[in-house]
Amino acid sequence: MGTSYGPYVMYILSQLMQKRQAAGSMPQADGAGGPAPEAGAAGRPESTQNAGPGHAVHAAASPAEQLFDYDETGSDWHRETNLELLKHFCREGYAQASRHGHFLIGNNQSGSFIAIPGRFLLEDQPAGGRTGFTLWQPLRGGEALYSGLEEMDEDTARQIYGYWIAALDSRTLEISEV
Repeated sequence: MGTSYGPYVMYILSQLMQKRQAAGSMPQADGAGGPAPEAGAAGRPESTQNAGPGHAVHAAASPAEQLFDYDETGSDWHRETNLELLKHFCREGYAQASRHGHFLIGNNQSGSFIAIPGRFLLEDQPAGGRTGFTLWQPLRGGEALYSGLEEMDEDTARQIYGYWIAALDSRTLEISEV
């Protein structure tokens, strides 16, 4: 499978949703049942998009060091803009991802992850962390603005963008804490 698992996970997601649609257990959504969106050369789209004010996110299958100074998951990340996918397996992340126009799927040797863009604020945390989104990682450079999450004040939290991350079972699409 190589080192870039993002397109593989998206393929798995699309296949699972096609099976669920065929079984009649979920409504049809535009683009949700088709193959994963095509990427540029070597599986990487060629553009970047904003994650928040002043922050650019590499567009796909990115090594963690391009997104984060330190990635606790050690994943390769894939940027996904088909937000309809979230309605079927991660409703709690849909509204937040819609504000930013994307979410991330990540893979490492031991598992898969989903990341929803947002700030280190309860209002941006999907379901307040009840469904597994308890890990937050700031975008590259954000850690330089504070000494520790427990000491971050609300003004700083409102300025720094990152991702709320949960583990994702690629077979069942169940979300759990990292």
